[in-house]
Amino acid sequence: MGTALTIVALLIGLAGLVYAWLVRQDLDKATRRLDRYNRALYDAGDQMRKLEERQAAAVAELRAEIARSSGKASFHPAMSVRESYALHPQAQEILAAYHMGGCSSCAVELDDTIAQVCANAGVDVGQVIGDLNTLFAGQLGAGHANGHANGIQRVRLPNLSLEL
Repeated sequence: MGTALTIVALLIGLAGLVYAWLVRQDLDKATRRLDRYNRALYDAGDQMRKLEERQAAAVAELRAEIARSSGKASFHPAMSVRESYALHPQAQEILAAYHMGGCSSCAVELDDTIAQVCANAGVDVGQVIGDLNTLFAGQLGAGHANGHANGIQRVRLPNLSLEL
């Protein structure tokens, strides 16, 4: 009787080991599948972020082109930094002079408005907008007649300094 009980216990133990091995195999298979799904989800999210970035850049370019074409190209506080960069190639230089973008320690979010960026940097938004609008002084309505597309030409900028 004791031997039969031992054999039954061994068979139950062996069946338990086989079952545990099978469960482990299923778990490994499910883990690999989950890793593939996570990788695919990450890749899809990355592609969506890239598409959103391209869309935001295209919208900014279109808004800038509309402003230039209408002859009403000017900077305003509610404009995004991205739109200001698209509106005039030297806008980034002006903002960098105020330590708003241009280096890693003073980076700005491209979709923030100029007003938000100025507030975060503690800079007078009126002064920044005034300096940005000097980029268009004497250029509005010039069109292609001066040989520059959309009337935009590089402007010699005075050195800007901030008094802290």
